[in-house]
Amino acid sequence: MKKKITIFGSTGSIGDSTLDLVKSHPEKYEIVGLTINNNYKKLIKQVNSFKPKIVSINDTESYKKFKEINQNQSLKVVNGKDCYDEILDYKTDMVVAAITGSTGLMPVVKAAQKGIPIALANKESLVCSGSLITSIAKQNGSIILPVDSEHNAIFQVLDSKNRSKVSKLILTASGGPFLNKETKDLVDITPEQAVKHPNWSMGKKISVDSATMMNKGLELIEAHFLFEMPHQKIDVIIHPESIIHSCVEYDDGSILSQMGTPDMRIPISFVLAYPDRISNSVKKLELGKVKKLTFLEPDLKKFPCLELAYEALKIKKSAPTILNAANEIAVAAFLSSKIKYLSIPRLVEKTLNKASFSNINSIKDVIEIDKNSRQIATSMVISGKY
Repeated sequence: MKKKITIFGSTGSIGDSTLDLVKSHPEKYEIVGLTINNNYKKLIKQVNSFKPKIVSINDTESYKKFKEINQNQSLKVVNGKDCYDEILDYKTDMVVAAITGSTGLMPVVKAAQKGIPIALANKESLVCSGSLITSIAKQNGSIILPVDSEHNAIFQVLDSKNRSKVSKLILTASGGPFLNKETKDLVDITPEQAVKHPNWSMGKKISVDSATMMNKGLELIEAHFLFEMPHQKIDVIIHPESIIHSCVEYDDGSILSQMGTPDMRIPISFVLAYPDRISNSVKKLELGKVKKLTFLEPDLKKFPCLELAYEALKIKKSAPTILNAANEIAVAAFLSSKIKYLSIPRLVEKTLNKASFSNINSIKDVIEIDKNSRQIATSMVISGKY
């Protein structure tokens, strides 16, 4: 039987890589549903290649244009970001959650409520909701399989039988494009410079997060909830080569790591086939040609976003939700040239200082806190008081 897959966010880099793997294994996988925001031209190509049963297009104008040119009469086409139940009414064996940002929260919640296995590429959903999603997943028998290369690496080498013997999780970070620059050299960084990651091919938002190291901060918070590990037992180390994708250290001094070329098709192929493995066309790592493996302690003065994430995780409650919302507003403002690169952490920090921290007891709480935090951050962007 083919595994039936629905991809939320099919036109992004994770969606592309997932579809590439599905195309390589047509005997194993079948695409049931695809969702996008507005790239309807790319969706048409995906529909023609993979013949899904349902697609969802968030942007209304893109929805209308897609309807005009779509030739597949058997395809159900829905509009809006609130069609998750309708999409998941079609039998699905796995949801690939690849929508960037907090807008990817509800697809993950709906899949967890229906007990569907989730290939989680949307770290923000766990950052925002804390243990709510993991609790919902457990209650309904849904397994969360991490797609992020760092969490996927930990998942592969974490011995569940000896979890109590883990002394720490070690998340590796490339350091991004500005690792070797001084803070004074970052004053006039442009969006074009910030999105040029040295090792990974990613979307603009996550590329900026990698440059500020907020991406690693969000992964730190995600690891805490995903692996139920206290923040004192999670470290971040800079590894510019991006060959070791994270490690688990045990009480006996052993450090186990997962290695490979920096290609997202490796972790995606792992979760698609789990608990089996499948082949892919990724260039294999040739250890004999690896000249060095470098490790550096992160400079929290140069990368204050990482320190803010540590502090938010220590506070917990709604702090991670506020952190994420403020960062999304700050990055969007930077990409549209409304604020400077170095203003991103300042805006996030001031939003955290202005907001009040509260307990999160429901998804409704998450949505409300996210909304309020965005309003605070947006008002500061408009006023310039950050």
